[in-house]
Amino acid sequence: MISNDKNQLSLIDETVNTLDGNIDTTTGTEGLSLIDKWLNRVNDAGSEQAQDIQATLEMLRPEIDTAQRYNRPNNQRIAELLEQLVTKTRAIADTAEASAEQTELAQLIAVLENLHQQAVRLASQA
Repeated sequence: MISNDKNQLSLIDETVNTLDGNIDTTTGTEGLSLIDKWLNRVNDAGSEQAQDIQATLEMLRPEIDTAQRYNRPNNQRIAELLEQLVTKTRAIADTAEASAEQTELAQLIAVLENLHQQAVRLASQA
């Protein structure tokens, strides 16, 4: 899935820049747009790791959509899915083929971890 692809590196940068910060400042539309872009990217990759990430993104997408449409986020479920994305992204970052993208992947993992922690906090307040 990782191969020093400039389009993928650009998507990682876009994801980090969009999601870096408070979970409340990112709109559902931005989140859905990123998910759709990642679904297209991982679908093209075709690897087993990409399929795992695709499955998690396909579960996350309706959660974000529901949160946006009805203002009723299931923060516990979103937190669980973000935790899965962190784990799966970390597994990709640990592969030899991802060695050239370590900085970008580390940033992406940090952003996903931050969002996960915020979702856990919101879920505990409900």
